[in-house]
Amino acid sequence: MQRVSFRPFIIFALIAAVVVTAGVVLYWRQVNILLERDVKTHIADAGREAAADFDRLVQTDRDILNTSAILIEDSYPWKEGQLPEMLARLDQRDHFNLMGVALDNGSVVYAGPSVVPLSKEAVADVLTHTAKSDFYINVFPPTSKYKTHIMVQAVALDPNDATPVGALFSVQKEIYYREVLALSSMGADGHAIIVNRSGDVVLAYEQLPAKNIFSILQRYTLDANMTMDGLRRSLAAGDTVLVGYYTPDNLHNFLQFVPLSVNGWYMVSAIPANYVEAQATQVAKLSLILFGIVFFVFYLLLFFIFRVRDDSNRQLFATAFVDPLTGADNFNRMCEQFASKLSGLNRQAALVIFDINKFKVINDLHGYERGNEVLKSVAQVLQTELQPEESFCRLSADNFILLLKYEDRRSFLKRLKALATQLKRNCTVAESCLVLDVAFGIYEITEDVPFYIMLDRAHLALEHAKTRTFDKCEFYDEADRNRIVAEQQIENSMEAALASREFEIYLQPKCDFVTGEILGAESLVRWNHDGRVVRPDEFIPLFERNGFILQLDMFIMEEAARLLSTWQANGLPVVPLAVNFSRLHLNDARFIPQMRRIMAQYNVPNKLLEAEITESVIFNNLERAQEVISGLHLYGFPVAMDDFGSGYSSLNVLKELKFDSIKLDKEFLSGFEENPRAQKVIEGAINMIKTLGVKVVTEGVETREQADFLRKCGADLAQGYFFSRPVTVSTFEQLLQKRTLL
Repeated sequence: MQRVSFRPFIIFALIAAVVVTAGVVLYWRQVNILLERDVKTHIADAGREAAADFDRLVQTDRDILNTSAILIEDSYPWKEGQLPEMLARLDQRDHFNLMGVALDNGSVVYAGPSVVPLSKEAVADVLTHTAKSDFYINVFPPTSKYKTHIMVQAVALDPNDATPVGALFSVQKEIYYREVLALSSMGADGHAIIVNRSGDVVLAYEQLPAKNIFSILQRYTLDANMTMDGLRRSLAAGDTVLVGYYTPDNLHNFLQFVPLSVNGWYMVSAIPANYVEAQATQVAKLSLILFGIVFFVFYLLLFFIFRVRDDSNRQLFATAFVDPLTGADNFNRMCEQFASKLSGLNRQAALVIFDINKFKVINDLHGYERGNEVLKSVAQVLQTELQPEESFCRLSADNFILLLKYEDRRSFLKRLKALATQLKRNCTVAESCLVLDVAFGIYEITEDVPFYIMLDRAHLALEHAKTRTFDKCEFYDEADRNRIVAEQQIENSMEAALASREFEIYLQPKCDFVTGEILGAESLVRWNHDGRVVRPDEFIPLFERNGFILQLDMFIMEEAARLLSTWQANGLPVVPLAVNFSRLHLNDARFIPQMRRIMAQYNVPNKLLEAEITESVIFNNLERAQEVISGLHLYGFPVAMDDFGSGYSSLNVLKELKFDSIKLDKEFLSGFEENPRAQKVIEGAINMIKTLGVKVVTEGVETREQADFLRKCGADLAQGYFFSRPVTVSTFEQLLQKRTLL
């Protein structure tokens, strides 16, 4: 009987053991690298989160103090006993541990009688700093009055926008910020402290061995890539810094320094040694268990490794490159294959983005499940209609990207229209009256530019296509890119232009129809930029979109107030000036207070500045407009409805809102000379407005015939080229000296 030799098996087992052991060693090294990187990421995220939470808490307190300060300032000068009553009402929200007002004479008024007052030193510090800065924040150590650290925040009270009369302050105890300093995202293992840029501890979660972070770190060994001087420089510069150091028992710990938004403070987040050691111990145990399992079942699992690997590869491929809803390629797959697909089409191709217009309506009416079925049907149609060398992917929601063969525009548009018809036929929601409406943005690939630039250009074309009523196919035009570049240049220079007073006020007179006497003017804006005058229609719509119009409107208003003040001081004739305000001001709580502050600053009566609000803005936000108009009237500002008759006119607006004057839009008057019906409509509109006791101002009066007709209809004031174009301030002053333009 032949004896079976186990030598090959033993040798194989030894080789396998060596291989597995070497693999485990390499694995353990890699785990250590990954563990350290994970710890760094963890503490960095926790530090940033804690800093953001702290900043949000401070900002919330600041907003509450600013709101409360406005309420208190509006009642200045305060009657006897009024200030404590107001503070008591504000303090009912229980947001702060203590609220009070420190007056400039050193006295303090608190929200209630049963409070622990601030020290004289703290009150003096509040008054000193709020006299120089809008906001004050500081931390005071425990005293006999307060057993814990307290955070004091304050804002100046300057009801006349002059020298502050005191400061509104609040007190929060240390417990209010303790959760942030506890680094809750790291359980009970992490904590944080707040230091200033000199390293002095401002606020700590627990007792520290020293009061300066640099003194604490001197006891340890910093990582080779960091020195104490380097850390000081980084903190002085306001940088975010991750510092690693070794304890005497050679444990590697980390500190994350994140700058806060106040006082140049830093949030310093720390992971103690036991956290890192626990992580390492857990990984070590798992590694040993894994080593034992791998070693003893190595032969058993050998067959399954390849199978699991193949399954994993398929799963990873599906996760990385397949859209889970439609089963089609996703954007990652499109990016990965784009160059090869484009080469396969000999670069004679077009990149197309299309989406389903108002797809949200399908989801709202029929539910997301039916909406998903529509998207699956769209993918099936595309898979059927596209040629093998072409490709498509689902970008997101109802957006799809197509790379299609391209020869000429005519045949390409014909193909897209056929595709749109096929989509409407096969993808419309069953038992629904909704018809699928798609829009295409097309970029002809004529340049060797990166894929993302092609995608941006197709996106731009799509935005234009969606504005069309029919045949929603739009090719990318270089003029679109030039427009975007021009808008970007305007946005880059608008702040500097406002600071350097490139924006200039122009005035267009409002005249009496009969005498031609100047009874007012509208304030308009012109931009003198790089030697040319930029037209308002080039920058006003952009400023409306990016919000800069809020600053520009207030600049124009201040220029108008300055001009009125100059006329008063120099004995010149003074007429009311109108300023047109954007719709954005309706939702800005600072709108009316800013107007009052500016008028008070220049000592001009509020009645001399008229606020013009566009009719479309009023129509779209009637309730808010009513609040704003009432507020303006409360402080004596006249209010005009601008552009009446521009397409949104509503009798409900006239019924609900009280205007001092209504300006008829020039388009409302356009062509009435040859249209008797238009004349009757205009005459009826003017008579109706006049019966409400409201003045009628007509814009765009360009001829004597127009002026005579509008005068007969009963219009009060005229504004237009027949009397005067918009002119510079100096020219307007010369016209004002004449008093009449007829």
